[in-house]
Amino acid sequence: MPKSIIDEIYEEIRKQNSNNDTTAIPHSDDFIRKASSLVGANPDLVKRILQVLVNSHKIFSFEIILPDALRDLPGIDGYVVADLNVVRRLKNVFYKELTYLYNQQFNKTSQAHQIIKDIFPVIRSFNNTPLGITANKAIMLEELEKLMEKHFNEYTEDYKEKQFNLEISRANLERLIPAEKTRPAQEKKSSEKKMPTASPAAAEKSQRAVDSQSYNEFIVKKSKYPLQRILNIYGIDFFCKVNLRNYQFRYLQQLVKDGQISKRSDLMHLREMLKTVRQNMNIDPKLKEHEDEIFELEKTIAHYLYFSSKEIK
Repeated sequence: MPKSIIDEIYEEIRKQNSNNDTTAIPHSDDFIRKASSLVGANPDLVKRILQVLVNSHKIFSFEIILPDALRDLPGIDGYVVADLNVVRRLKNVFYKELTYLYNQQFNKTSQAHQIIKDIFPVIRSFNNTPLGITANKAIMLEELEKLMEKHFNEYTEDYKEKQFNLEISRANLERLIPAEKTRPAQEKKSSEKKMPTASPAAAEKSQRAVDSQSYNEFIVKKSKYPLQRILNIYGIDFFCKVNLRNYQFRYLQQLVKDGQISKRSDLMHLREMLKTVRQNMNIDPKLKEHEDEIFELEKTIAHYLYFSSKEIK
């Protein structure tokens, strides 16, 4: 299990925790899916990694929405890094939000501590409501602050690292890493010589290219020259940009699988470009139709970055 994968999931939690608003705590239902896409692993592996981080005292996991069998609602957890400064800051963020929501809903002014005292006995009645979710976060952050102050030695960096190494050896995560199927040698050899062809319909959308003249030249040369020569002429940025803007996510995925886009720097660049694509989903409704293809391309890129036995330069 590459340590960098676990570090990347940890850093994603820390990054979100750095927000100074109510988005600062990742929710398990959304975060597990995003992390799965980020590192190219299945959700079971992400859940196991999160458990390793919890057991190592690197992060905290706590319920923010309780499961409700009558309404067929699953429980949802929140994640916070085990850093006392972060916990204290977030406690203040959610104290402020709790005060605002409570005063708005009940039209009276109360401080966070009094609100918690009032609603704690009936907290279940607020389950899965903005007030209940915020109250759970505020309550748990206060409890985590007390826990870290009381057992400070268990949250030092030395303790975390020792516990982390122990948990990694116990976790047996390797068996959950998806194995990439090995293609026959002849098929692989053939794919190295021949470039997959993007659909003609997509190629006609030259108006989506940044530079229409370069785009037209690119289309002409693309049908005549080998892929590596095309990449040498136009560069990975222009090549990926044209294909992404023509919604050729499966085409790019196949190029990654075939090893025709294999440099680590190129894979990282393509992954960054996909982040921009996701940000544009609200602007370009058609991107929503290709969300599954985008997700699969992200997984394939992450797989070849982290799990492929093939050396990535």
